[in-house]
Amino acid sequence: MSRGGYEYLEKKLMDEKRKKKLEEATQSGSTDTVIDPPSPIKRHVKWKLARTKKTGDMTSEAAKEIADKIVSHFQFIIVIIFFYCVIEYRINVFFTGCA
Repeated sequence: MSRGGYEYLEKKLMDEKRKKKLEEATQSGSTDTVIDPPSPIKRHVKWKLARTKKTGDMTSEAAKEIADKIVSHFQFIIVIIFFYCVIEYRINVFFTGCA
C-alpha cells in the first residue's frame, strides 16, 4: 500500500463509487433526483486491496492464501443467506398460500 494507509484507500474507493453512481444516474436521465451515498467499503475488500500490487499480484504468498480464504468464506456466507431466504419464502407461501 502506498502512503496514506487505509484512510486514503477508503477515500479513493468511496470517490470511485460516488463517481460510478453519478454516471449511472446521468445515463438514466435522472439528474434532478437525489443520489444516495454509496455503501461503506467492506473490511475484507479494503484488506485485500491494501495487499494487492498495481500489477494485480498479492504482496506475498501468505497474503494471497489469506485473501483466498476470506473470499471463499464470504461466498459461503452469501450462499447460506440465499438458501435461508428461499426457505423462508417457501415457508411463508406454505402457511399463507400467497406467493
